[in-house]
Amino acid sequence: MNRSTLTALAALALAPLAACGQSDTAADNATPVTNAAETAAAEGIDYGTRIRDLPEGQRRGVLFRAIRDSGQDGASCQAVTSMNEAAPTNGLATWNAVCDNTARWAIVFANDGTATVTGPLAAQPARSS
Repeated sequence: MNRSTLTALAALALAPLAACGQSDTAADNATPVTNAAETAAAEGIDYGTRIRDLPEGQRRGVLFRAIRDSGQDGASCQAVTSMNEAAPTNGLATWNAVCDNTARWAIVFANDGTATVTGPLAAQPARSS
């Protein structure tokens, strides 16, 4: 099982909000946050919902980056050729993706911007009728 921290996902999701609500003066009680996961937790960002609400092409890109960034096995993925949202895993958003029409992956997104990528998974056995 490979684990990947998706800082690129966090940057992608937070980029449009970077200038919202900012002022020229810092708040007296402002505490610097050092990484995207801490920022997401502090702001209550739900990445599962954010990913679900993305247009299909962007969601495909997020899943592709998660798989590619997960390690050596994922590095061979050239394209996410199919994807679907699966039942939540321990209450966390879960997606299944297929790379290059062959390798199946499961990606579980935590609410703090991290993802757990599992795969490639064994092919599903053929069902007999």
